[in-house]
Amino acid sequence: MATRISVSVKGLTGLDDPDRMLDELRAETGLPWRSRPVDDSRVLTGGIVEIVLVAVVGKATEMTVSATVDAVKRVVERWRHERLDPPETSVGTESVPDSAAEPTAEGLDG
Repeated sequence: MATRISVSVKGLTGLDDPDRMLDELRAETGLPWRSRPVDDSRVLTGGIVEIVLVAVVGKATEMTVSATVDAVKRVVERWRHERLDPPETSVGTESVPDSAAEPTAEGLDG
């Protein structure tokens, strides 16, 4: 089994904030991260209100997954502390089939 790590960001963000966080997560973890906006038809603002950043760790030991999640949490906290009005963030994990560890949009989104 592989593990999907996701970071959810809710709140107002700058135009380059999602890309900057993706760059920081890639640099810290060495994983291929993807970003996808969350479609919420109730939102009236023009900016991104919620995004989800996703990476998959394939065929790793629990210690490796745990260390990766800890690194992700450090990046997220550092990123939040750099903002005057930080958005809500959460880091989650879930087990997925090993086939989801392939670096494809289908594997990361499905």
